[in-house]
Amino acid sequence: MAMIKYPLYKKNNSRKITLLYPGLTTVSLDRIITYMQYYYVMCQKGSVLHRCYVQLDSESADILHDSLEQRYDLVQVCDVKDSEVEPGIVIAPAP
Repeated sequence: MAMIKYPLYKKNNSRKITLLYPGLTTVSLDRIITYMQYYYVMCQKGSVLHRCYVQLDSESADILHDSLEQRYDLVQVCDVKDSEVEPGIVIAPAP
């Protein structure tokens, strides 16, 4: 799961919230997701096979691979081009 870090803030005497890192702006999650790479995820245990495509950053893809590797016999997590994605098995991000 990807985490979003928010800038630290402090309250001054006038109860106005002041950012410790001025100049940072908020960005819509939809905008972030459009720039993330698609990954093909396949894992198999015995005769049970799971396949899907997800949008992840590279660090999250590595963590997902390591986690699945502990539970399944065969695991593949690899980046793919947008044109190679099968729409029927895409796991869409939560709204």
